[in-house]
Amino acid sequence: MNRTTLIIVIAGFGFALLAALVAQMVGGKGKSTSAETSQTVAVLVASRDIKIGEELGKGSMEWANWPLSAKFPGAIAREGVQKPEEALKGRVRRAISKGEPMAQNMVVAETKTNFVAASLAKGKRAVTVSVNAQSSVGGFVNPGDFVDVILTYDVKLPSDDKIRKTAETVVTKLAAETVVENLRVLAVDTDTKKSEPKVGKTVTLEADPKQAESLALAAKMGTISLALRSLGDETPAHAADAKNFQTTTDLRLSGVMREITKGENKSGSITQVVRVYSGSRVDNIEVRPYSTQ
Repeated sequence: MNRTTLIIVIAGFGFALLAALVAQMVGGKGKSTSAETSQTVAVLVASRDIKIGEELGKGSMEWANWPLSAKFPGAIAREGVQKPEEALKGRVRRAISKGEPMAQNMVVAETKTNFVAASLAKGKRAVTVSVNAQSSVGGFVNPGDFVDVILTYDVKLPSDDKIRKTAETVVTKLAAETVVENLRVLAVDTDTKKSEPKVGKTVTLEADPKQAESLALAAKMGTISLALRSLGDETPAHAADAKNFQTTTDLRLSGVMREITKGENKSGSITQVVRVYSGSRVDNIEVRPYSTQ
């Protein structure tokens, strides 16, 4: 064997050895990665949909195998033969979907007062209003629902004859209007987890400071009623006709009242008087806000 052939043989052997070492390193790394990926840990998850305010217990949670590499901070891993209901206790702050991993910050202490305070969003207040079967949708208002608040009240007409005459074309005594919209129900009476229709005496609502003032004043002005919203509906009550919106009054609601008013008006229509000032001159002009024909 000449010198050139020997060099080629040695070089070939060296390349083969290097390739074997590289293959071994790559194979070992792949096995390690595969082993890490296949490792799992038992993590606490919701076994069914859980409503806001519901107390966790047997049947509401379960252990599920979770990839170790995907385990996130706050996840609750099983310790020994621990049961799901032993790993997490309390009432949930928000609605939880089936299969969603549980975390300690999802619950609050079991006391009702702590739950309401902890459930409030930043800047919100808890306000309680008195209700009955009629004003609380027959008991179908439950914690987690959203409602509009309607105020029905007596209108005190002004003593000035001219203004009173104009006011009587709009209302004779009663009026109703939505004073606050889309408020979350925190509790009915002192129960934060009602699931079946039951008439309560009070309903606690989540409101911002200005809405809280409106609710407090409305409670003094007249009767408060709750209008239950469908799930996910955040549409303003009068969005479609905001420009033409009119407060609901007894005169606008009652055809009889309109007929009586019409009978007292020789023109056959309900009119209003608009006072127009032009320098020192004052003109009273009758206008027709709507027709009764």
